[in-house]
Amino acid sequence: MVMPFRPSQLAAGAIFACLLLWYTLGTGNKPDPTPANVQPPAVKLDPTDEVPFYDIPANGHFLGHNGIINLTNPQIQMAKVHIAVSQSDMQPLPLMQSLDIKLPASTEITITDELSDPNVKHPETARTVVNIPRVPRAQVDASEFIFGVATTYERLEESLDTMSHWLGGSNARIIGHMEPSLDADAPDRVLKKARDLSISLGTVDSRYEFLDRYFALLKVLQENKLPSTKWYVFIDDDTFFLDMSKLLTTFAKYDPAEPWYIGTLSEDFQQMANWGYMAYGGGGIFLSAPLVEQILPHWDQCFAVRNTGDKMLAQCIYHHTTTKFTWEQNLHQVDLHGDQSGFYEALRQQPLSLHHWKSGMFRSTIDMYNLSRVASVCGNSCLLQKFRFKNNWVLTNGFSLVKYSDIDMRHRKIDTDISMERTWDFHYGGSTNAHFEHSLGPIRKPDEGGKISFRMESAITEQDGRVRQLYVKRQKTGDDSHGVVEAVVEVEWSLA
Repeated sequence: MVMPFRPSQLAAGAIFACLLLWYTLGTGNKPDPTPANVQPPAVKLDPTDEVPFYDIPANGHFLGHNGIINLTNPQIQMAKVHIAVSQSDMQPLPLMQSLDIKLPASTEITITDELSDPNVKHPETARTVVNIPRVPRAQVDASEFIFGVATTYERLEESLDTMSHWLGGSNARIIGHMEPSLDADAPDRVLKKARDLSISLGTVDSRYEFLDRYFALLKVLQENKLPSTKWYVFIDDDTFFLDMSKLLTTFAKYDPAEPWYIGTLSEDFQQMANWGYMAYGGGGIFLSAPLVEQILPHWDQCFAVRNTGDKMLAQCIYHHTTTKFTWEQNLHQVDLHGDQSGFYEALRQQPLSLHHWKSGMFRSTIDMYNLSRVASVCGNSCLLQKFRFKNNWVLTNGFSLVKYSDIDMRHRKIDTDISMERTWDFHYGGSTNAHFEHSLGPIRKPDEGGKISFRMESAITEQDGRVRQLYVKRQKTGDDSHGVVEAVVEVEWSLA
């Protein structure tokens, strides 16, 4: 439903009109017509092929080798949990599952580089079994999607490992509209890495600036479509889809023979006041093939009005077609400044897409690559799934392990309360919870009564298929932006 415009929006629109005068008209250049060097999918590598394995005692050497920095305390507290996954036909997965164990008390261990140090104490492991829907045996066929991203070779190379979670072996095609690289070997290196990850990637170099390359993807994708292409999808290089099969199921409800403009709004209403009611690019913008055919004849006119890439798409669609924006609410832009933990820890359905995990002013503390590792054991449906221990610790799988304060617990039941803790900052003066409730409500105030938080900082896939996650509690000291490690909880996942 289109939200009514407010005075603040009208004022923002006037300001934006002035900014457009500053933005020069385009040169009228067309995208490089060279067809994308599309590579066919290769055989998917065994995930153990390129993963370093450290199946060694839970001491400082193990932690340091797996990305846990600032291990400066001579002793830290450590606890261990083992969760065995029993695959069942249970559908759907409840928003929170109760575990039949307590999070165990921690053991003080000594930081040492000696792997066989007999003085190292090993925490006892608490063990339990959980029921998870069966992991699909067959790969999905997402050939109806063609994805487009405007980026650099360096950034794309960094993102491919994470993209492989949802793109690898999916039959979906992705085209990069690239800034030419000074490294002559970069294109071949990136294409080879994509092949090794079973990602069907093509690249087109372009002299356009970034925002222009984003909109120009419209033609590039059209030139590289397949007979199976139904949806043109615009993403950023830090867009992440948690489950391609759920994405396919979601879009099965839309008739691709009709014109569709689908995406997500910003979570921050002030962003909408600034930029308008449209699909925001980081959450994914989905255009059906008929809509693309309608707007392509107007490409030159649309390209002449410079703006952000997603705004240019919106203007082109609104000015030249009768198709209106459709909000798919489980796609997420994640326009949240500061601590985003309340967003990820809320008792909500698993998001279809996430954004801003890589860089920029909204950058989150979540590592999507490490988050996705546990899917090899418990499937995509358990990513960010909530598990409650008997002593009221809550595991958000792949993100955090928290215990809410007694004050907070007096006012709600953690296994049924769907409100979202407002942990993020108000970036704009005068912002309130109401500026986010159109997307994220209901919202509750931050827990300032002593909430204890561990964040997942590393995940390791062992040769036998187990996944070991390391959740870390840090103490901020002085100017140290990372903080010193106080305690670690290792959560190990395996098949029952």
